[in-house]
Amino acid sequence: MVLTFTVASPEVDDFVLELKLNSDATFRDLHDLIRETCGWGRHKESAFYVCDHRWHPERTIREHGLEDDTMDDVELGDVLDDEGQRMQYVFDEAAERGLLMELSHIAYGQSIALPHCSRRHGEAPALIIETPAKPAPLTQEQLLAALQAAQADNDDDMEPADDDLFDMSELDMEGFDFSEQ
Repeated sequence: MVLTFTVASPEVDDFVLELKLNSDATFRDLHDLIRETCGWGRHKESAFYVCDHRWHPERTIREHGLEDDTMDDVELGDVLDDEGQRMQYVFDEAAERGLLMELSHIAYGQSIALPHCSRRHGEAPALIIETPAKPAPLTQEQLLAALQAAQADNDDDMEPADDDLFDMSELDMEGFDFSEQ
């Protein structure tokens, strides 16, 4: 049996892959095909999440692990047998980044020589998202200098007090209600 997967990225709108593998291929074979097709090297631990029709994970297949099934141990056909089944391929769990996959076609009674990508459109999302470097923390001397500069700016903005700006005799007391209770 030949399984055809349609793969898309929630990060890149026009990215689509169509991957074909025999049903006796392992999840490791699928993992390697995705990495090769996307031009990704080995970076972080990856995992497949077999999902229900609402994308809720029902089974986890990890690259390595003691508790979960591993990619080397599980054949695709042992888990996936219905067109429309969904999976998530998470390639960066810390940043919750991955690809959405659907088993789009099953060709019964057929086989292929090697797993391959039969269709590709757009550019794959970057394996690693470049984050701007955090600025180095300020030293105590830099903090003190910044505080002194801010204080000097505030002192320059202050105008001298002028006691003649407000005259109490000009206040109309009729508008105020003073009652003792």
